[in-house]
Amino acid sequence: MGEPAAEEADGTHIWFTVEKRDVSTPAAARRIAKALGRRGGDVSFAGRKDAVAMTRQRMSVEHVDVKQLMALEIEGLSLSAPRRHRRKLRTGELLGNRFELVLRGVSPAHVARLQARLAGLGVDGLPNLYGEQRFGPNLEGLEAARRLVFGPPAAYLEALARAGRPDQVEPGLELVRRAASGTSGERRRADELCADLPLDLVPVAKQLARRRTEDVSELLAAVPKSSRAFHLAILQAWVFNDVLHRRLREGTSAVVQAGDLVLREDGRHGYTSPERPAPDGAVPSGPMWAPGLRLAEGAPGEVERAALRAEGLTPEGPEQPGGLSPRGSRRDLRVAVSSPSLEEGAAPEGAAAGGARTLRVGFSLPSGTYATVVLDQLRAACLDPG
Repeated sequence: MGEPAAEEADGTHIWFTVEKRDVSTPAAARRIAKALGRRGGDVSFAGRKDAVAMTRQRMSVEHVDVKQLMALEIEGLSLSAPRRHRRKLRTGELLGNRFELVLRGVSPAHVARLQARLAGLGVDGLPNLYGEQRFGPNLEGLEAARRLVFGPPAAYLEALARAGRPDQVEPGLELVRRAASGTSGERRRADELCADLPLDLVPVAKQLARRRTEDVSELLAAVPKSSRAFHLAILQAWVFNDVLHRRLREGTSAVVQAGDLVLREDGRHGYTSPERPAPDGAVPSGPMWAPGLRLAEGAPGEVERAALRAEGLTPEGPEQPGGLSPRGSRRDLRVAVSSPSLEEGAAPEGAAAGGARTLRVGFSLPSGTYATVVLDQLRAACLDPG
């Protein structure tokens, strides 16, 4: 039975498919909202897709005319498949993603290695690392995250200013200057900068103009909570990667040790011990840090504490990092790679026999897992002399 037409189904929310090329998910949502004359937050999605790629995902918006929505012409985006629902699409409502990648210029000598490595990932799983793009170009996102948590507040605001478009950097830095050392009059007129600021700094300028505070830390809370939470998540991801890299060097990333926290049948993480072994198929987990998060014990716990110390963190603090009250969690150190496939494409017309190949690689990953990590594994297979 086919999916009912949007105008025939029930609900005030419209879920629809967005196909985008070289556009980030938040940017796509903002473009759609702007085209509808709505606030950016009115368009919701379950997860972020790669910006530098062609991707498809579902988004939702409430109280919109379906024909108007489908008639939108937005650069880099194509909208289709609308359907009514009784609720919005929420962040995290995503089971996984299917990836299809094209590898060009592959040496014939490497094809068998790639096939073997991809098949091995389907059996043994993938190190669940965060991809390099998680941390921003030249680790700029990580630097902003560290400034958010450890300060000083002006340094975090400066990082936000430098993350804007080239034409927004100077106005952003001027706002930071006024906040840190400007006169009362300059602070009072801070909202005159709003039109030229990155979105994250607009509420900061308005707050400074309203309160004219000389305490920059008071302005931190004006940065949208979603932006601060995003930067904190970058630091959490960095610590998790450090834990996983340490376990990879030890050769224990896929080995459940005494003291590891593993997901049990009741859906909760529990410690392993000789008296309480891990369930069949369980894998070790690593920390997504937050104050008060339960860490592993024994040798796995020492690895986790060492990774925290490397970033100046402890299991207890700092408390309320960036003015937030995050809830920590655990993330599996390894994940399944489902339905891996590799096909050779047709050789370009006029290509020499036995020349470089074009391969089409496909696989599915759970939500939050990075296809670029699979590519790193395949790249390593080509470099492996064995």
